[in-house]
Formats: sequence, structure tokens, C-alpha cells
Amino acid sequence: MTSTRLLAQGGTDNADVTKTAAETAQMIGTYVGMFGPHKITVSIEKIVGQTVMGYSIVTANERAFSGSWRSEFDGFTFVAKEPGDHREDGIFTLHFSTQDRRLKGFWEPKEKGKAKDKLPLFLTAKKFKYDPKAGQYPKTSTKLLKTADVENLHPEELRIMRNEIYVRHGYCFIMEDMQKHFAQVPWYMPIALDIKTSLTEIEAKNTELIKRYENYESKYYDRFGR
Repeated sequence: MTSTRLLAQGGTDNADVTKTAAETAQMIGTYVGMFGPHKITVSIEKIVGQTVMGYSIVTANERAFSGSWRSEFDGFTFVAKEPGDHREDGIFTLHFSTQDRRLKGFWEPKEKGKAKDKLPLFLTAKKFKYDPKAGQYPKTSTKLLKTADVENLHPEELRIMRNEIYVRHGYCFIMEDMQKHFAQVPWYMPIALDIKTSLTEIEAKNTELIKRYENYESKYYDRFGR
């Protein structure tokens, strides 16, 4: 499900503000890690007083969250809720360490009593950077492919080759198999639900060529007994 980044409603508690704005501002940024078998990116966008606001993106869902933080001896802990108008919304309980700038904690669904759905989170601070040379098939982003580059490849290899172009732009997949496949790629960071306008002219032309051969090979692969 696609959503906007309109911030969820969140409240503040009565805890004393014991850290300066400069100190709490250390939390602002993006963090990436595993959400079960999938990659998740958590972005802390703004801190106003004791309210933390941001969003997460995982499994083709982008959800806002808002909550409050409290001071700890080695950083901050915050509890932030997603809006609650989607069946997969939940609550983040995360600790930010000022020593290593990591977020550690868990996410749990809004519906109580589902302990098995409580997911541990270990997220590392990371800024997204487009790198056309990243991946197993960097030439798909750096040069125009020729027929000879794709005509003898297995359909699944072609599919991964094409989707790797999208991954370089931080695309968050809807397809379960692609989610799990690229979750194992260390440099992959999901940040976007639509990257069509981000593709370079070379990438756009290469995706068209690869897709054409994906369809062709899928249709005739077994017939040739390869």
C-alpha cells in the first residue's frame, strides 16, 4: 500500500527535558537494517520539544510515525506510533545510542496479543547515495546494452539484472522474492516507492531492452531445452 509522509498524530509526556536541542538533533537522519527477512529504512525527520516525527519504508509501505523521547545515560529512547488506519500499522520502541549512532529496539503491531509478530530492530545510520557502479551488473547503469549482452541469459538472471537498476535508486519492492533477494545486498537501502523519474536515459533504455528479452526468454526458454 502506498501512503504519504503526512505525520501521524503523536503526543508528549511529562518527562523533564534533560538534553539540549543540539543533543537530541543527533537522532535526525536515516537508518537501515532488517525487518524480518526484509530491509527497512527508518527516517527521523524532526524533533520538536519531546516529540519525535518521521517515517519508515518497508515492503512497499511508507508510514509516518510520531511519539515522544526520553533521556537515557547513553542516548535516548523513543516510542512512536504509526497512524493506525492500516492493518499493518504498529509501534516502534527504539533506543538511540550517542556512541555508535545506532537504533536498537523493536516494532510491534497495533493489535495486542501478537507476540510472534514483535520484530527486533538493529538499524545503522546511513545516508542514501546513488552509485551507478554498485552491484553485480554495473554496466546496466553505465553503458547502453547491446543484444549480445542479454540474448543468451536465463530469464531469472535478466530479471535480477533489470531490478538491480531500480535498487541503485533505492526502490522498495512490492514483489516478495525481489524484497528478499535484495535484502541480502549490503549496499541496498529502500527509500522510494516510485523511481521512474530517477532513471537516467541509459538506464531507461536498458530496462526496456532487458524486459523485452525477459519476456522472450520466458516464452521460449523451455522449448530450446536450455
